[in-house]
Amino acid sequence: MTKKPARIRADEITPGRARGGELRIVLGPGTVGSRSGYMGTTVLQPGDRVVEHFHPYSEEFLFCIRGEQVLDIEGEEWTLSPGEAMYVPIGLRHRLRNVGDTEALNIYHLGPLAPDPSLSHIDTEIVADPQARTANGKAETARIMFSMRVAEEKRGDFLAAYEKVRYSVANTPGHIRDQICQSPDDPAQWMITSEWTSVADFFAWEKSEEHKDLVRPMRACYTDPEFRSFAVVAETAGVHT
Repeated sequence: MTKKPARIRADEITPGRARGGELRIVLGPGTVGSRSGYMGTTVLQPGDRVVEHFHPYSEEFLFCIRGEQVLDIEGEEWTLSPGEAMYVPIGLRHRLRNVGDTEALNIYHLGPLAPDPSLSHIDTEIVADPQARTANGKAETARIMFSMRVAEEKRGDFLAAYEKVRYSVANTPGHIRDQICQSPDDPAQWMITSEWTSVADFFAWEKSEEHKDLVRPMRACYTDPEFRSFAVVAETAGVHT
């Protein structure tokens, strides 16, 4: 299939805020079907930061358009001013901070792609979000389960469509992770499960025009859909000795 050029307006992309600031994946697998990497923007207000993280499979290229910032790389401070660019090798922990008095804007590119979106960006610290807490102070999360039947002749198209959806949803506010599962006893039976900071975050995405356009190709590939949403009320972790 021949790829066609694509033009995307950054301000039409819903920003992700879970890691601090406003992060947008402008050109990537979820927006233009890119296969080698993705490019986006970061906007940081004075005092804001993108939390410390690392990329186990990707190099990062960061170009500052405006604002005075500091990029902490493995504990070493690197100043970043307008017109300057930084290269972050694979696997190095880094954090971006706006240390100036004005809004900071950067363009970034990551490549190559990780084998799975959940492995593209590993956080080593978090940003506190009071709205993501229940009344008793514990983190509130939600589980979404969506089952469907996919005929064998539609399986390739279904998985290709899901691949595009999962790269896009990885940057959606409130999204934590998702999985796609196939029944070992009935190969036509599939289930997509996802974890969100809250049920409200999922429905905000599910009702958006972006979501409707994104999942339309996948909907053409399945039948007998069933949907369930659950709020997590208790959780037990395994104990390993």
